[in-house]
Amino acid sequence: MTVRSDDLIHADSHGAIVIPVEIAAKIPDACELCARRETPILEIARAKDFSLEKLKEALKRSAEIH
Repeated sequence: MTVRSDDLIHADSHGAIVIPVEIAAKIPDACELCARRETPILEIARAKDFSLEKLKEALKRSAEIH
């Protein structure tokens, strides 16, 4: 990975990436969208009445969130 002065870098236990400065301002909105989309999936995954069918429904709902 090539890194230059002033690059924005995201790194965690899975690896690292350079985020182009041109899209850096979009990161907060993208994070918010990800959080909204994963909420229905996490809710059903944690539910006592979890089922594959309910997970499929949650995945469909998640994909419709904008």
